Amino acid sequence: MSECRLLNVNSDENYVRLISELALEIGAILYIIAALREAHFLGWSMFVENLMTAPSRVMFLSSCLLMITMPFLRFTCNEEVEDIMAVIIMLTTAPYFLFFCRGFKTVGPFVVMIYRMIKGDLLRFATIYLVFVMGFSQAYYIIFLTFDNPLTPDGVDDSLSNPMPNPVEAIMAMFFMSLTNFGDYYSSFEKTEHEIGAKLCFVIYMAIVAILLVNMLIAMMGNTYQKIAETRNEWQRQWARIVLVVERGVSPSERLTKLMWYSQPMSDGRRALVLRLNQSEEDKEEMKEILEMKRVHNRMVQKRLQGKKTLSSTPSPKNLINLNSPTQK
Repeated sequence: MSECRLLNVNSDENYVRLISELALEIGAILYIIAALREAHFLGWSMFVENLMTAPSRVMFLSSCLLMITMPFLRFTCNEEVEDIMAVIIMLTTAPYFLFFCRGFKTVGPFVVMIYRMIKGDLLRFATIYLVFVMGFSQAYYIIFLTFDNPLTPDGVDDSLSNPMPNPVEAIMAMFFMSLTNFGDYYSSFEKTEHEIGAKLCFVIYMAIVAILLVNMLIAMMGNTYQKIAETRNEWQRQWARIVLVVERGVSPSERLTKLMWYSQPMSDGRRALVLRLNQSEEDKEEMKEILEMKRVHNRMVQKRLQGKKTLSSTPSPKNLINLNSPTQK
């Protein structure tokens, strides 16, 4: 056990680290127990449906599951795998803060924008982007098979100075070129036997990817931003979703008990939460306009109903003729 570096507790800093790690392990176990309890009284189908509404919560639950494996890696002195797991845990834990940020007026709409851009715009862009990257990367890999560095003597392998020695490096090169970082690659075109073809592919690739696709992504994200920005009180809608997700994690009996704390009885015997709404002048004017439109609509409906009653009570000309004519025997 003394061979494991992280198990040696010989300073105050190590004591603090050990206590913090124990607290994280206990917190992860408690969260998993709470999730299992929620799945028990909700049912697995409803529990999964509840998780689908909050992807960041799924990531946080995954990080808690990974935290359980950390002590086994620590006691087996597998530091390399432990470091990888720690990195994954950090990356899956941080987005959970976005779940609660959705309920704030200042950052809530932007969190929704990030979700929708990643789910819609970025996914469509990545699909088309990968098609061009894979195609041009393999073309450049074939071109750079003829790479010959004039600074190296004959008979010496040029793979060390070759910017695209294998297909994987060619894919990474296409990614860097799409970010307009192509200085080193462009200067290497003249060191191949297909300089003209390489430069022609470069022009086509930059025109399609760096200009067309990137600007298309910006336009799609701008459209998504405009749609969400035009939606009024989006943060309140997200706040309601957070309350719904959190409320589902509480058992029905406990929810009923808490209901008696914050609710007030109404005239019909039911209980409800009473909130005081603070409206701005614009909201008040808008509410007045809505009420006025409602009153006008009600008056129009009443006039229409009265008109129908008048028409139904007035005899038709045919009935008047029948009433005035003598009875035929």
